[in-house]
Amino acid sequence: MCNKKISLNGLTRVPFIDPQRAAHGILIDAAAPALPACDQRTVPGVMSQRSCAYYGARWFLAPMKQVIHLVHGPVSCAFYGETVRKKRYTVFSTDLTEKEVIFGGEAKLLQNLLEIGERFPDGAILVYVTCAPGFTGDDVDRACRNAEHAMGIRCLPVNCPGFLGHHQSTGHEIGAGVLLEHFVGRDEEAVSGPYDINILGEYDVMGDFKVIKRLLGRMGVNVVTAITADASVDNLARAHRVQLNVMHCRRTGGLMAEEMQRRYGIPHVKVSFFGVAQTSAALRQIGARLNLQEAAERVITEEESTMAADLERYRRELSGKRVGLFFGGSRIGSMQNCYRELGMEVLVAGSQFGGKEDYRDAWSTMRTGTALVDDTNEEEVLRFIRQYRPDVIAGGMREKFIANKFGVPFTVFPQESGPYAGYSGFRNFVRDILVALKAPVWQIVRGESETLA
Repeated sequence: MCNKKISLNGLTRVPFIDPQRAAHGILIDAAAPALPACDQRTVPGVMSQRSCAYYGARWFLAPMKQVIHLVHGPVSCAFYGETVRKKRYTVFSTDLTEKEVIFGGEAKLLQNLLEIGERFPDGAILVYVTCAPGFTGDDVDRACRNAEHAMGIRCLPVNCPGFLGHHQSTGHEIGAGVLLEHFVGRDEEAVSGPYDINILGEYDVMGDFKVIKRLLGRMGVNVVTAITADASVDNLARAHRVQLNVMHCRRTGGLMAEEMQRRYGIPHVKVSFFGVAQTSAALRQIGARLNLQEAAERVITEEESTMAADLERYRRELSGKRVGLFFGGSRIGSMQNCYRELGMEVLVAGSQFGGKEDYRDAWSTMRTGTALVDDTNEEEVLRFIRQYRPDVIAGGMREKFIANKFGVPFTVFPQESGPYAGYSGFRNFVRDILVALKAPVWQIVRGESETLA
């Protein structure tokens, strides 16, 4: 492992980060607390892990039920936003062409809204504003008002042109604002039970939410809605009557949690359902808030007893393995704990679009010498591989091919093979690491390397 350190302005920097981006990476030092620079534009010309505000809004709102999703822009934008977290969703497009870019696309938008409302009457129509109408100045609000007046169906703009902000997290915030202003709390007659909660920042990746909901159900907890894994017009209208908001992702759930506490007085807690220890801690936190401590302990005892032998075996196989992590926002802290629970060494934790709170949370869980980095690019990931020689890397598809080309096993996150949440999901998590590490191709690669040497 490379342990070279670079000092700049009294702070320890990360050797594989570009010099012009030195402030975007730090080596953890408990004696000198610091956070990487973040929430800044990506350096032009580099292959970043980031996406645009429009895709961030799609990432957040795509699972929303009882609504029609209409992308106001070129058809390629609709194609880009059709697949979210490996799942394809039905979207409509106004298919803006050169003509609409020159003369305006408002009339075409209104025509499309009226046609959709006639053929697919539903609870609402979400209109995603992309870069083209954002540049040309289409009055999307007026078109939505006119269509709503004509049809009696709510038509709601999602003002998320891709050039807004620095990364996809801007779109997450825009999407959260749409839900808060137009969906949450519309049913004033809704009543709640003593154990009703919402889960914020949960997207049911490969069935994660179903696992979480079953665990909570065994405690007697009722999930009114998961935003946005299970979000619908109906359950969002009742979401303001719950006893507790549970944040599973701070970056996409934090804004809603804080605003719902301000508007409706709903308290919130931040938890993680990844890993055995963190899942147990999450159940205890929720149980304590809802006075269900005994029920929580019963579920925890049952699950941990079945996991004990497997956990020891996992540790024997993975202890000492070194891993590099490149995730989204608030997962960089909680997912590190999953690898450490297996005895693995985290070399670097990187985020595509983390904010100060995400990095502060991650810093508090990290060990001295671990690198904490923001918005790494392809060249930096490559240098990390060459300098640190990790046993495995976890991250998105953009890092996968770099890692594989240089002989490093890789696991994709968000995952593709099954749920990672809860106790049963932790088994899937470990299985994917072992499958990646033990793939026969790496034996061949190592054999070729030895022969060439």
